[in-house]
Amino acid sequence: MPDRLFGLVKREVSRRGGGESELWVRRARVRRYEAREGGIDAISFSDTVSLGVRVFREGRMGFSYGFGEGEDDVRHTVEAAIFCADASDRDDAYGLPEDGEECPPGAGEHRVPQLYDPSCETVGDHEKADFARELESRALALDPRMKRVRTASLTETVAGEWFRNSRGREGAQRESWYYASVDSVAEEGAEGQTGYGFGFARRLVDLRPNGIAEESGGRALRMLGSRTLPTGRAAALLENGVTADLLEVLAPSFLAPQVAKGKSIFAGKIGRTVASPCVEVVDDPLDPQGAGATVFDGEGVSSRRNVLIRSGTLASFLADSFWGRRIGTGTTASLRRPSPKVPPAVGTGGLRMTAGHRTVGQMLSELGEGVILKELLGIHTADPVSGDFSVGASGVRFQGGEEKEPVRGFAVSGNVLSLFRDVVAVGDDFRWFGRTGCPSLAVSAVEIGGA
Repeated sequence: MPDRLFGLVKREVSRRGGGESELWVRRARVRRYEAREGGIDAISFSDTVSLGVRVFREGRMGFSYGFGEGEDDVRHTVEAAIFCADASDRDDAYGLPEDGEECPPGAGEHRVPQLYDPSCETVGDHEKADFARELESRALALDPRMKRVRTASLTETVAGEWFRNSRGREGAQRESWYYASVDSVAEEGAEGQTGYGFGFARRLVDLRPNGIAEESGGRALRMLGSRTLPTGRAAALLENGVTADLLEVLAPSFLAPQVAKGKSIFAGKIGRTVASPCVEVVDDPLDPQGAGATVFDGEGVSSRRNVLIRSGTLASFLADSFWGRRIGTGTTASLRRPSPKVPPAVGTGGLRMTAGHRTVGQMLSELGEGVILKELLGIHTADPVSGDFSVGASGVRFQGGEEKEPVRGFAVSGNVLSLFRDVVAVGDDFRWFGRTGCPSLAVSAVEIGGA
């Protein structure tokens, strides 16, 4: 079927004036199960096929998409892509990836991640529905103060991608993954607190409903009886989820388009110190535990691990073939396809901060006194160009290296890059949060706005 579709694409492009072409096909099967009050509240099923077509000619590029595999569907999709190409501005950097761009000198590590497990084909609907119900029941059974579960769900995704272009480059990959989550509520007196827990795995048997429920319930229960903090500076331990939120603020600054447009905090800083010497940041789409893992990027170049910050020093940016030609670095296999309706663009596939060797307990002991930041509220409002932020926060105060009372209703302000420069230790508790993964960090001081 894919060969037939690409034959139609080539024929239509040739018939309409010629040019180079690329076809991308994705098929996905998604099942979602939601539990509530001991039963299954909702089940959703989705089976989709999407096509993406790019056409290159006379230094121009056009993109279009479709959701049908019939001859008329393909013809209309190609027609739209050619229209967009002819209407776009000329740039000689446009074009399909060259054969020599597969693994240029200095490219990062390349290996093939295992993203698909055939066991997904034998997991029945009853088993998946029971898993969602178990998430809810286990969360409620943790403590008498656990009063209700807002949502308890399991999502199964099985997908396949295939591409081919007019230069003979082609490839295919399959993936399977399960995502489970619980959003629960704990109450004591007139006070109520929420907690969230989640799990991601390529096989259902690798998800642990008890652990996910305990994370959700534990977070809600831990925040009961919260106080506020006084205004001032305090040492802080950034939980791995908070570290991931902060790293995502910097994610656009690692992209070549943002650098070229002057919208990157890292512009002009290659080879300069931008973080603490104990900080290493990489883009690693080869780790199958990350939700963005992929065998190849959005134009078929084999994925690789790219070091962005090494020992606190800015080492590289991420680029596709187009931007690699524009800035002279070559591609880093970083073209992404976030949606079939959106043209592929440079992005991260598995942005991660490398784990250290300190346990959370050791870092608390070394810091002595301060606050564990467990959640930042509204961190998406941070300025991605300057890195400045001022957001609400919650967490737990610690003293003498031991956790004390929960705290909330205070603000944390500063600059993401300055915060990463103040890192004094990196934890060993690395965890993926979707496409971004981080350990916890010990920071010498943060600005607190409290009572």
